[in-house]
Amino acid sequence: MADGALINQLLVDLHGTDRSKARHAAYRLASLSDERARAGLIEALHHSDNEIRATVITHIGKSGNTWAIQPIAQTLSDTSRHVRRMAVRALAAIGTEPVVAPVVAVLVGDENSYVRWEAAKALGTLGSEQAIPELLEALSADENSYVRYAAAESLGLIRSAAALDGLEYALLTDDSEFVRFSSAVALGQIGDASCMPSLIASLNTSNTHVWHAAAESMWAMGEASMQYVIEALLDKDPEIRKAGLKAVLWLSVGYDDDETERPDDDVYSMWGWWN
Repeated sequence: MADGALINQLLVDLHGTDRSKARHAAYRLASLSDERARAGLIEALHHSDNEIRATVITHIGKSGNTWAIQPIAQTLSDTSRHVRRMAVRALAAIGTEPVVAPVVAVLVGDENSYVRWEAAKALGTLGSEQAIPELLEALSADENSYVRYAAAESLGLIRSAAALDGLEYALLTDDSEFVRFSSAVALGQIGDASCMPSLIASLNTSNTHVWHAAAESMWAMGEASMQYVIEALLDKDPEIRKAGLKAVLWLSVGYDDDETERPDDDVYSMWGWWN
């Protein structure tokens, strides 16, 4: 049992206006198995200073205690975007299944893109397939490219084939090269060779980071990718045949990361006889 005088002083510091003292008090109180400490921390979630609210949320989350899920979830409607971000991060740190639903609600409903981005990242950390529909919605419809990027990244971490169609569409159509890149990486993490036609088609993009990510994902799939490469080489569309040839060059020769421009030169030197 913690010393009563110590808890009293920590609670005074926690509810005061000195941020340094409040930060230290939150850290100490969150480490204690004491009902008064717990009640004081929950009360401090309504502190007038948003920096102190955010600090309290952070330390409660780091404690990993499931009793904190409900009081932290209630702060997801806080007026401060910083507090809401820290609440999402704290729930992800607790990491149990009950935190998924409130984080999903933030992803689809928060007005601030920075907070939605934090929620998209957190859902990848949590790794729950429960979040796939909302992550796919964010990937296809969120106006902020960083949120879409994080959604694709998280779908790759979850590694479910249910995300394939959405990731393939993003890879081929999103107007952000960062989103296309993360979609290519995610497809490789899922490792389902049925996405190979989309990966092959993306090899024709002018952005080297995107096609390099697609090529690496193809490489990770090994022999399962070859039947799709052969089909691409025989396709009626010359652009698909060109992409298939790039795939052959990548899969059969391989290139270092600092030589990502080289396959384009090889393709164009060989394109005359292939087309």
